[in-house]
Amino acid sequence: MKAKARTGKGWLNKKLTDPKFRKGFEEEAQKLAIGEQLFRLRQEAGLTQAQVAKRIGTTASAISRYENAEYDRYELRTLEKIVRACGGRLDITMESGPNTHRAA
Repeated sequence: MKAKARTGKGWLNKKLTDPKFRKGFEEEAQKLAIGEQLFRLRQEAGLTQAQVAKRIGTTASAISRYENAEYDRYELRTLEKIVRACGGRLDITMESGPNTHRAA
């Protein structure tokens, strides 16, 4: 008799029931999303990291850090500059969570 294979999705769904794991997972996913979006926006604009850096007065290594999924020290002003240098528009959305309590 073969053992039932674990699927990645099933494992992840089980882990996401742990609030501490979920919080960390969501933070990492958000960092990855920011870096990926910056990379994609720059690529679509046909720009190199050096070209974006020159447009906003910084270094290519700074742009590289912002595109890196491990980076977590984003500054809103810098994000705005990078996005605009690539011809984009920064839009930040905030949503209330499932455990949000409203004042009576």
